[in-house]
Amino acid sequence: MTRSLATPAMPSRAHGIPALTTSKPARFATIMVLYFLQGVPVGLTTVALTAWLAAQGSTPVEIGAFVAFALLPWSAKLFNGLLMDRFTFKPMGRRRSWILAAQGLMMATLLAMAALAPSASDIALLSGLCFVLNLCAAFNDVAVDGLAVDIVPNDERTAINSVMFASQSAGIAISSVIAGSLLMSGDITTTALVLAVLVAVASVFVGVFRERPSERLLPWSAGTASSECLERQQDAFWPIISRVGRSLANRYVLLFLAGLAFTQAPFAFADSVSPTLAVQQLGWDSDVYSNFRGLLNLIAAGVALMLPVPLVLWLGLSRALIAQLVAVAFLSAAAGLTLPNWQGDTAFMVYEGAIYALSLSSMITLITWAMRICNPAVAATQFALFMASANFARSIYSANSGFLIEMGGYSATYLFMSMTSVIGLLLCLFARVGDEQLVTNHED
Repeated sequence: MTRSLATPAMPSRAHGIPALTTSKPARFATIMVLYFLQGVPVGLTTVALTAWLAAQGSTPVEIGAFVAFALLPWSAKLFNGLLMDRFTFKPMGRRRSWILAAQGLMMATLLAMAALAPSASDIALLSGLCFVLNLCAAFNDVAVDGLAVDIVPNDERTAINSVMFASQSAGIAISSVIAGSLLMSGDITTTALVLAVLVAVASVFVGVFRERPSERLLPWSAGTASSECLERQQDAFWPIISRVGRSLANRYVLLFLAGLAFTQAPFAFADSVSPTLAVQQLGWDSDVYSNFRGLLNLIAAGVALMLPVPLVLWLGLSRALIAQLVAVAFLSAAAGLTLPNWQGDTAFMVYEGAIYALSLSSMITLITWAMRICNPAVAATQFALFMASANFARSIYSANSGFLIEMGGYSATYLFMSMTSVIGLLLCLFARVGDEQLVTNHED
């Protein structure tokens, strides 16, 4: 069973500010803010801009391709993890220098978007800017996930996963509402500038916390590398690759990777199908859709905070996963079969909200298991492998969503979600997700 890193019994404060390893409130606050920031590019890309493009007449195929390309960096997280497990500025900790660099580049990309001000007809330029923006967010995500595996004790991990996804959902919600309202006037420059300021303010907050008490706050500050960083940071790529490779030799890990991939269809279709369904079929304005998605993400954030922890405690991880994915499959099938008879907007909003919230809750359950089976020495790489599987599947689903709509209509997308949810659940059960006997001690 994987133990958490050793934590000093008494908090050590540098200049009155606790380090992340010595303060639970600091850990939770920092991870919450960092995951909130990850929601900014996702909300801009998958909600505000997709609705804006749909309102400007872009087709489902064009929007699906835009989302797939813009989110592609999230599929390269394995490469990001390899870099982070191999290289870091050790006096600032294993992950913190990567996090701060990613935040700075995210702000620079938003400023570039404000300066270039692409229109809806410049979809290639817009896709490129969103690709870079999500690349920064993906680097941030891998670093934060590695940080969580490094410093969060086992008894906090289900809660921290709920906080992670709730915070990201809140970031998506707030950025969706802000960007959707500003884009309604066609002003992408103001949109990008406002989001850049939001990222800057949040980055200043997370920048004041060290990983461990002895480390530097900034590259030029006083401090030394911690013993944990020196011990666990790798000096060559091969040990990282070999350790991750050994994990892939386990058939249960491979089944888990496949199961993760099959459960991603609801997220992909929320990104690329729902905007055209709402704007082009139901007649919504783009800002109305952005506000709806913002509210939905806030509701999903509440579900992420309230549902997974008691559900796992009550049912156990495996049964909790079964309950959630069966519900997603049932609701998706019901939506697909009843869609031709929908009257007004109510059915769309109810099905969309319930499927998204339950999918998010099931993802938290799956990520809790992924954290449990990660080796802390190569946590960024191994955890990134799990997430890369999920994110690559999400991009593939988005890229092909427009063609699925053209072939079978919007009903086909819901029925496809139902099918993939069932397949994903079966693969996870074959992978023995939740079986504590599979959790081994990885502190070699």
